[in-house]
Amino acid sequence: MKIKEIRLYLAADHPPAAGAETGDIARRGWVTQLRVANPMSIYPRFAESRKSWMGPGQDHYAIEIETDTGDVGVCANYYGGRMACDIIQNHFGRFLIGQDPFDTARLWDQMDRASLPYGLGGLTSMAMAGVDLALWDLKGKVTGQPVYRLIGGATKPDGIPCYLTTHPDTVANWRDSGFLGIKVAAPYGQESGLSGLDAMQKMIGQVRETVGTGKEIMVDCYMSWGMEFATRLAERVRPFDVKWFEDPLPSGFAAAANRTLRDRISPILLANGNLEFHHRAYAELLDAGGSDIIQPEIHWVGGLTPLLWIGAYAGRHHVPVVPHGPNIYPHHFVMAHAGSPYAEFVTGGDGTTVCAIFDLLLDQPLPVDGRMHLPDRPGFGVRLNFDRLRPYGTGAT
Repeated sequence: MKIKEIRLYLAADHPPAAGAETGDIARRGWVTQLRVANPMSIYPRFAESRKSWMGPGQDHYAIEIETDTGDVGVCANYYGGRMACDIIQNHFGRFLIGQDPFDTARLWDQMDRASLPYGLGGLTSMAMAGVDLALWDLKGKVTGQPVYRLIGGATKPDGIPCYLTTHPDTVANWRDSGFLGIKVAAPYGQESGLSGLDAMQKMIGQVRETVGTGKEIMVDCYMSWGMEFATRLAERVRPFDVKWFEDPLPSGFAAAANRTLRDRISPILLANGNLEFHHRAYAELLDAGGSDIIQPEIHWVGGLTPLLWIGAYAGRHHVPVVPHGPNIYPHHFVMAHAGSPYAEFVTGGDGTTVCAIFDLLLDQPLPVDGRMHLPDRPGFGVRLNFDRLRPYGTGAT
């Protein structure tokens, strides 16, 4: 069995070079349309909405990998867009065409090494993730097994417990849900100074009052806080029993700073890593003691292959792995990884109902009473929604 063809797609309503201001990503409701503090919030022009600054690297793309036996593996990635497709079509194809699709470790390593002169993360990792996840989907289909059985089997036979990520404005809808906790996106960060501290303290207090004492609450800071803001807010919100602050500092080369912050905000936990882009970055973070919980994003870190390596290394440090991301791909990892106690689910749309965050995939399972039950279908058990896709090109050569 050899890889014969690679087919790439973009979301049908994304005109070429449109970026993230149009199309599917802008329909994610609260994710892009409500105020969420972010790395660009220090610039007032871009503080109110993510879609005001997001570019084509945050668009969706999809990939099919077909073998000479007619077997096809697929993946849809919600980041990477046409830029990731450029990398796959014009560079990575030479390492894939004619190769055995089961050789995922070798193929991943070749893509990684070949992109070192221009990569080391970001779009390159997003492109690698699409390829790698499509290959794992293919392996599952060929063997007739769901991916989680190929990487360890079911460690949570009663379903995966999930926490929910949403906006503070929608928390009341989830008070009586079965989710183990609610993670809220922070509307304010260091750009807001003292008034932002006051607003965040009030907001977190209101969230605790709304959900009561029976649910965990967590705060997603999206790299918008900084050392001072996080430290001062931690002191203010101790009465509200916050489980973790997520990504308060900018990612990249921040292991030592995260270790310092972890000590300062304890007993609030420090969760981070969803915007680190290479398995070696997680080794540095873990070796430095810079995180209580690590959150690799399977779509951004390069796929399932490096996530398995990260999970093994985190186990050595006794640090839980709770992958960032709301869809089927990280859930297969969580099901098979004993060191992942629960998973994330992100509300799409207006944040009031359980629904998928994007629509390029069909047959996506949704949590029921806060638990995700994975289907036994081969591969990842999902299909591409071709009604929402248009071809990017003729494939890699």
